[in-house]
Amino acid sequence: MNKKLFNEILSWVLHIAIAAVLGVSVIVFLGRLTIVNGNSMSPTLKNQNVIIIESITPRFGTIQQGDIVVLKIPELLEGKQKYAVKRVIAKENQHIEIRDGKVFVDGRQLVEDYINNEETHIGNNLYADMTVPEGCIYVLGDNRIPEKSRDSRVFGPVKEDRIVGKCWIRIFPFTEAGRVE
Repeated sequence: MNKKLFNEILSWVLHIAIAAVLGVSVIVFLGRLTIVNGNSMSPTLKNQNVIIIESITPRFGTIQQGDIVVLKIPELLEGKQKYAVKRVIAKENQHIEIRDGKVFVDGRQLVEDYINNEETHIGNNLYADMTVPEGCIYVLGDNRIPEKSRDSRVFGPVKEDRIVGKCWIRIFPFTEAGRVE
C-alpha cells in the first residue's frame, strides 16, 4: 500500500474517531433528543412530543421542585419501558402529603395549574404521607386521572442519581415548540 493511501485512510479513521468521541460527549454531558412515550405528563407533554433534555443541571445537583426530569427507572415501570418523564414534586427531607385530592409539600398546598384533573388520587397509602428520604425525589406525572401515570404515588421516592436529564425545550410538534415548564 502506498504511503499516500495509508495517510488518507488514517486521516478518515482519525476524523471518524473524533466525531464519535464528540457525539458521545454531547449526549452524556450536554443533552439529547427524547421522544415522549405515553400521556402521563399530559397536558404539559403529550405522546410523541420530541423534547431536548439537558444533562448539566442534574450533574451539579440543582434540580428544583417543579422541574420536569427524565428518569432511568426500568425496574419501576411496566412493560419494556426504561425511561419516564415526570415532574419533581418534593426533594429530600421535604414532607409530601396527598389528601382530599390535593398535594401538600411541607404543609403547603401546591398550586398545580399544569395538571389535567381536578384531583390527585392516592396510588398507594404507603407513599401518600411521608418525608422524602435523603438523596431522593418524589415525582408525579401531570396526568392525575387515575391509572394514567405510574409515579411516586405507586412506587415511592426515586434516587436522585436516576435522573438522566432535565426537560428543556419541545421541538415537535412545531405548533407547540418552545421551553417546557
